[in-house]
Amino acid sequence: MFALILAAKVDTIINGNPGDSRKECDVSNNTKEQAPESMVNQLKTAVDKAQEEAGKVVDSLVKEGGKLRDQTLKLAEEAVGEVKERVDEVRGRVEEAKVKATDTLDNLEQLFEERVARALKRLGVPTRDDVQGIAKRLEEMNGLLRTLADERCAAEAAAVPEDGKDDLKLINGIGPVLEGKLNGAGICSYRQIAALTDTAIEHIESEVIHSSGRIRREDWIGQAGMRYLEKYGTPL
Repeated sequence: MFALILAAKVDTIINGNPGDSRKECDVSNNTKEQAPESMVNQLKTAVDKAQEEAGKVVDSLVKEGGKLRDQTLKLAEEAVGEVKERVDEVRGRVEEAKVKATDTLDNLEQLFEERVARALKRLGVPTRDDVQGIAKRLEEMNGLLRTLADERCAAEAAAVPEDGKDDLKLINGIGPVLEGKLNGAGICSYRQIAALTDTAIEHIESEVIHSSGRIRREDWIGQAGMRYLEKYGTPL
C-alpha cells in the first residue's frame, strides 16, 4: 500500500496533473533546469512521510498484537483454573467414594463373619474364637502338667538318699553331662528312669536334655529296668 502511494506521488511529481498541460508550455528554460533538484526534494519528503506512516502502522499492529496476546493468556489462565477446580472436585468425589466403599466392605465382612459364626455354632462346629480358647486352655494345662512333673521329680529326688543314687552312666546314651543334667532335675536312680511316663519323658527331653525322641530311641526305660535288676536282684 505504501509503495503504491509513493509511486503515485512520484508520478504526479514527474508528469503532473492532466489539467496542467497548458502550463507546461509556458515553463521557462530556467525552471526546467531547477526541476531535477525539486523532484529529488519532493521524492525524499514523500519517502520520509511514507516511512513515518509505516512506523505508525507497525506500532499500532504491535500494540494490537500485545493486547491480543494478553487477552489470550488471560483466557488460557481462566480455562486452566477452571479445569483444575473441576479436577480437584472429581478427585475429592473419588476419594469420598473410595472411603465409603472401604467402610461398606468392612461392614459386609464383619456381618458375614458374624453370620458364619452363628451358623457354625448352631451346627456344633467350633468357631475361630472357640478354637483359640481351646488352644489357650491346652497351653495352660501343658504348663500345669510340666509344673506337676517338676514337682514329682523334685519329690522323688528328695526321697532318694545320697547313698541310694545309681550310676546313670551305665545306661547307654547317658554320659557325664546328661547324668549331671538328670541329677539336677532330681532324677538319680534307675527306678525313676524306669518309671518315666509319657508326660515326664516329654518334659525331660524338652526342658532337661534338649533332645527330642532320645529316651525312647535309646530305650532308657528298658535299660534302667535291667540295671536295677542287676544291682538289686529284683525286677521293677
